[in-house]
Amino acid sequence: MSDIFKDIPKVSYTSTANTQTTAENKPQVENKTAVQVKDALPASKVQEKADTVEISTKDGKKGPIKGLKGFIANIKKFFATTSAYTKGVFKGLTTGAVAGSIVYTAGSAINFFKTHAAQAAAKKAGEELTKVKKLPNKVLAFAVAGIALVANIWNASLNATEANSQIDHRWTGHKK
Repeated sequence: MSDIFKDIPKVSYTSTANTQTTAENKPQVENKTAVQVKDALPASKVQEKADTVEISTKDGKKGPIKGLKGFIANIKKFFATTSAYTKGVFKGLTTGAVAGSIVYTAGSAINFFKTHAAQAAAKKAGEELTKVKKLPNKVLAFAVAGIALVANIWNASLNATEANSQIDHRWTGHKK
């Protein structure tokens, strides 16, 4: 038999209390002869120390094969990222130019017909043409072109992240 529990005082334990249930279903304590654990086993032997955390990182050296694979993966990721962003920027510029020119052309056509209709109405009424409210087609064209560029760069970012993830998965494996 071991001597682990030799310092524990021998105390007879009884039930915590005799209880009776009242009409309100609340137990009432009649007898307080129970021994509490904190009284039976004082924690005086426990040393109080401040909690500390030691964070250890494993900075072991990589072997030559893992080092080479990591180097190749980093080169591949650089070119994959550069390629994805280059494609995204050029696609965004072309899409933005096309969308912006369509909006500018449509706005110019609407402004032309608005001005022509106002001139015809003024001529018919025998009045002089007042200023006609036109669409800000240049501002709208630049806004549409900018939105198209940003959307394509966003998509390029997602494509670059996916390509980097695939390269990591194939070349370096799962990192823990």
